Amino acid sequence: MNEQEQAQVKMQEILAANASKGALVEKIVFAGIPILFSCVVYLMTALSNASNEIIMLKGKIAVVVNADNKAIPPQGTTIDMAQIREHLSEKIDKVEKEAALARAAMTLDREKQLASNQKITLEMQADASQARSAIRSESALARQQLKEDLGDKIDKAATDAALARASLDKRIALIEQEIQYIKARGK
Repeated sequence: MNEQEQAQVKMQEILAANASKGALVEKIVFAGIPILFSCVVYLMTALSNASNEIIMLKGKIAVVVNADNKAIPPQGTTIDMAQIREHLSEKIDKVEKEAALARAAMTLDREKQLASNQKITLEMQADASQARSAIRSESALARQQLKEDLGDKIDKAATDAALARASLDKRIALIEQEIQYIKARGK
């Protein structure tokens, strides 16, 4: 029996749970219907107001169109629009002229800058060429001076060698004379 009682208790719990779920759904439905009804009424009122505003705007707007389906302005504004167009055209022309002058000035400045850079480059090349020429002439002068100094030293050495040879020859001649004198005396 114990099992039967437990089964009955479980059944009663399930039935109680189902009953509470049903009651919850019932409460939600009865609470949701008035809210839904209020929303529908609000949307219908807003739609009606928007429709009335559109009708009023259509009534207020009276635009005359030509055959090309373009709006024709009122007569007083045609002259004003022509004057505005003329004034606008003058301003556009002025701006275009100023832009063209500015572009020309920028081009001229750029060309001046390029010419200045080219002038500086040419001056640097001329200075470098002049420096190379000065170095070559100094080098040639130093080479010539070196040749002259070397020639003088060679000439002096040759002269000294000739003098030394002459002195040596003189001594040899004196020694030979002394040898002959000694040989002649010893005989």
